[in-house]
Formats: sequence, structure tokens, C-alpha cells
Amino acid sequence: MTTMKVWLLLLLQFAFVSTAKGCLLPSLNASYVLSLETILKNSFPENSQALLECAKGHEKEDGPSFITCLNGDWSEVELRCKKKDCGQPSPSPHMSYKIKDGTLFGDFIQSICETGYDLEGTTYRQCLVSGWSGNAKCILTTCEPPDQIEHGKINTPRDEPVFNDVVEFSCDENYILVGSSSITCGEYGEYSSPPPKCKVMECPVPTITFGRQTEGNPPYFIKSEATFECWPDYIMNGSATSVCEKSGWTPLPVCVEEATTTSTTTASTPSYERLDEQPSAALPSNYTNWIGIGIGIGIGTTVGLIAGFGMLLVYLDSKQKGSYNTGEDQRKKEELLQNV
Repeated sequence: MTTMKVWLLLLLQFAFVSTAKGCLLPSLNASYVLSLETILKNSFPENSQALLECAKGHEKEDGPSFITCLNGDWSEVELRCKKKDCGQPSPSPHMSYKIKDGTLFGDFIQSICETGYDLEGTTYRQCLVSGWSGNAKCILTTCEPPDQIEHGKINTPRDEPVFNDVVEFSCDENYILVGSSSITCGEYGEYSSPPPKCKVMECPVPTITFGRQTEGNPPYFIKSEATFECWPDYIMNGSATSVCEKSGWTPLPVCVEEATTTSTTTASTPSYERLDEQPSAALPSNYTNWIGIGIGIGIGTTVGLIAGFGMLLVYLDSKQKGSYNTGEDQRKKEELLQNV
């Protein structure tokens, strides 16, 4: 009898277990994962529990870390997980960050250097479980040392110029600089302008007006001289020799026509005096003599003309002797007398 009761109890327990519902392996979203202990289980019977953990890159915020198998289904997940926040990256000299989406797990940020600095390392960094990925720093921009210039010198503040360094150039004696006397190292490692060149200094051929050059031949370098002389009848103003300097020739001489001396007669004009408030003209003492001489010459000329015409009439009259009188000669005489 006792044995029968034991068998009945065993059958009832077996029947209860066989009719009870278990649960399958839980399926979770990306924020949660099963613990290793739970993953290793072969079955999840009624009222059994599955342990949960926050997914990689997430942290527990609140709630229980398990779920329970009830009537073949898992209970609601009450665990709350949030993304890991990497926060602001550690400051780096001359560097800033462009944060577009945030600093949570999986987000990217961009490293940016100040003007005149180059980025060395990773431009984009990602928030990982261990923190920000990669490493970056800003280094001062450098420029290649400029080449030496022919017939000149270079003055640099250091062997390898860096951003904003100024490189200066100068030329040897008797050479002039063609281009900028200084160049600056720029933010992209390039100079503000090409290096200058040194060109031999030379003055143009000098010329003057109304003169010619007597000494000096081209090319005219610094301190060369040119000597000039003026044409005949011209005199020189200034130095006869000009010197070639950095600014050009010293003042060239000027040839001007020599002034000629001419005698001029100044006509005398009568002077006037006021006597007893009545105007009178004081004439030169020889003034009346000149008047008498002029009148005499005029009278003599008139008498000579009349005598000449008289002789002409006598001559014509003698030519007409022995001929009959037509009155024509008389008319000619009268016309001649009228003309006189």
C-alpha cells in the first residue's frame, strides 16, 4: 500500500512538470544583451530568470537586471540603459573640435587647428567604449627654406621658417633688387610671393641738348661717369661730369645759347619846363640849324627840277626849226608845264 502511494506521487509530479510551459532564449533589442551565465543555459523553465546587461557602449540607468519566464513568455524588460557619453575631448594646444551630433557612443567629432598650424593625426575621432578614438595634435606650419639668390643675401629668423616668419633679401653692391625685399611664410606652408632677384644696376645712356658727350662709354654701372661739352656759341650751366648713382644720373649739364652784345641808340626826346604856369618846349640848341639845312635842300631840289625842264623845252624847240607850225609843239609844252 505504501509503495502504491509513492508511485502515485511520482506520477503526479511528472504529469505537472510535463504540462508546465518553459520559455525560449530571450530576444532583446540593441540596448541589452544576455549575461554569459544566461547564454550558457540549455532551457528556461517556468519561473526561471534570465540575467540582462546593457549593450556595449551603454550604461545602466535604473531598473532590475533580469526578466522572468511566466506561462511560457518573458516578462517586460524594466532595465533602462543609456549610451555612454565620452564628453568633451581633452584640450589640445591650438586645436578646437567641431561637434555635429554630440559626444555619445558612436558619435564623431572633427579636429580643427588654428590658422598657421597643421593637423598631425586623425581628423575624425569616434566615441568608443574606451573613450575617443585616435589621437591628434596641431603643429606650427613650416615653410621650406628659400633658395639662395645670385649676387644677394638672405636673412631668415631660423633655419626652417614657420608661420608668419619674414624672410628678408638684400643685394650686393652695384645690384638692385627686382621683386619684394621680404616674403612671409603663409598658413599653408607657402610664401607670400616668389623670392626676388638681384639685377646689376645700370644707368641709361645720358644725352644733353646742344652738346655732346666727350668721355664715358656704356654700360654705365654705379659710380660710372660721363663728361659733356657744349656746341660752339653755347655755354654750360652745371657740372660737366655726371655720375651714375642708385637713383640714376646726377644732374646733367644744360647748354644755353651764349648771349650776344648789341648797341642800341636811344632817341632823345625834348624836355619840357613850366615857366610862369605856361607850358613851353625847350628844343636842342642845334635844332634850328637842322631846320635851315632842310629848307635849303628842298628849295635847291625844286630849282634844279625847273631848270631841267627848261633845258628840255629848248632842246625840243631846236629840233623843230624849218618846219611848219601845227600847234602840236605848243600843246606839249603846255602839258609839260602843267605836270611841273
